Amino acid sequence: MKNFINFLIKKLKKQSEISTVLQKKPMSKFSGKTSKKFITSTDSLSIDAKQIFIKEEINAEAKSILKDAVNNPEILVNFIKSKGTKVIKSKYMKPVLFLIGEQTGFLPPLKGFKALVLNIFLNIASGAGLNVDSKTPALFALDNKPVNIYLLSHQFHLWLSYINELPGFDEKTRKNFKNVWDSNVDSMEVGKLSIEEILSLKDAMARDLEALKFVKEMTREFVGQKQSLQKIKQGGSANI
Repeated sequence: MKNFINFLIKKLKKQSEISTVLQKKPMSKFSGKTSKKFITSTDSLSIDAKQIFIKEEINAEAKSILKDAVNNPEILVNFIKSKGTKVIKSKYMKPVLFLIGEQTGFLPPLKGFKALVLNIFLNIASGAGLNVDSKTPALFALDNKPVNIYLLSHQFHLWLSYINELPGFDEKTRKNFKNVWDSNVDSMEVGKLSIEEILSLKDAMARDLEALKFVKEMTREFVGQKQSLQKIKQGGSANI
């Protein structure tokens, strides 16, 4: 649990550093699918009532499901499957994903040679039954071992954002996001990105930050409930 909390803190700090760098990029007006942004060189105004409503619904749905799944993570896996998203497990998952520069968890659709390689190796490693072509469906790629509910919660929240059509999940934006995350933020060549790329990158950051904050909140709640129940079992008292 301590390692997981440290992981959350590290990611939240990194997100803040990246956001500071991106704010220095001068911008103009840009409209997205679920929001409309009016940007000046000094500040921005985002009129995104629809996004706010969707995000509130996502948090409520994720919280409701996770309360049942915290002691039985397969409930979460089965819910994902029930919505038509493949969940593929393999003991070779990490090396397979390493080949294409991905990590275990939720993978939005991919296209091109990378998708072809993933389809082939997932079929070999897990018998997933994916079509051998140059595109993949949205899927969860997991290790074939008991699920870590806290790490999966982060990916689950991202998936809910994706299926609710919040922006930030197209392949090019995800590539930019991973490059930013892996790089030294102080040396990022942000000036080479277009206005649309910057705004899309901010959307991707927002989705990840929303998921991290949600997991942080739920972790505190789960741990607090567990500690309170333990006190009760030991004959003490607790405020629940």
